[in-house]
Amino acid sequence: MSVVLNSDDMPVIDREAMIHEAICSGVLPVEIRWDRPADRIDLHCRLATAGPLNFNSARSSDNALWRTARQARSDHEPSVFVAVQGVGSSRISQGDRQTTLRPGDVTIYETTSPYSITNPGLTELHYFQVARSALALPQGTLDQVLGARIGPDNNPLASVVTPFLASLGRGDVLDRPRAAELVVAPALELVRALVAAHVEDEDLAREPLDQSLAFRIQRYVADHLGDRDLSAETIAAAHHVSVRQLYKVMAQADIRLADTIRRQRLEACRRELRDGRRRHVAIATVSARWGFADPSHFSRVFRTEYGMTPHEWRTGTS
Repeated sequence: MSVVLNSDDMPVIDREAMIHEAICSGVLPVEIRWDRPADRIDLHCRLATAGPLNFNSARSSDNALWRTARQARSDHEPSVFVAVQGVGSSRISQGDRQTTLRPGDVTIYETTSPYSITNPGLTELHYFQVARSALALPQGTLDQVLGARIGPDNNPLASVVTPFLASLGRGDVLDRPRAAELVVAPALELVRALVAAHVEDEDLAREPLDQSLAFRIQRYVADHLGDRDLSAETIAAAHHVSVRQLYKVMAQADIRLADTIRRQRLEACRRELRDGRRRHVAIATVSARWGFADPSHFSRVFRTEYGMTPHEWRTGTS
């Protein structure tokens, strides 16, 4: 589900502070300046999360936003933003690169170095934030596109990718958990394809997807642990490879797929069983949520893994 911020719903005296707090806590710590009195600030912002993808769609009056060097050095998982211009124009700067976005343009910037965004007049921007590790692109490839303007005039895939991403911002897909889950993987694949097309190097364009396949498979497993049909066949189909190729890639990474799925499911159950907010939920319900169809089998493998039963772990009676 998404969270909506509407400036009209906020007291004028607290409007700037409330917006700043919501953005810092819901997206990332930044500084914001509004180039008009508080009673004339206009903002409609939607925040949503789907798997590894954090989404922020903002339609706002003129403002400036920047991330300081101190904020960039803060302890957080490095992530990147894919910004899609919907309405108006925006200027985005990072390092020695500056770009002006117009409707249909995209740029990418990262959280580990300072950046600034200037929105002169009414603008609509859709931001997709994803952990750098989940985007799974070699740093050298990513460096080539950071701060660059990507549009239909300089990237053959922009006319396909941009409308798709913008539609996520304007529609209600991300408010529907199952639908949101289904679009995350295609969205990330399209961003990777957009980057690969922009570097204009066939070998380098293939490299990001080839090198990151094992990681993306692990990420897919982590995001689909609750799917009872999670298997080598469904994972291979989701990544457009054969089952044989899937096992080959995992073997090269020294990863046993079945063990990985079982271990991650058990760890998810273990966390939930110790969550005080979930103590009312039956153990069988918890195990089923994470893909264990048989409660007796779950109890056996849990005890084998952790040396105690699920009940003993939950109550601390071992």
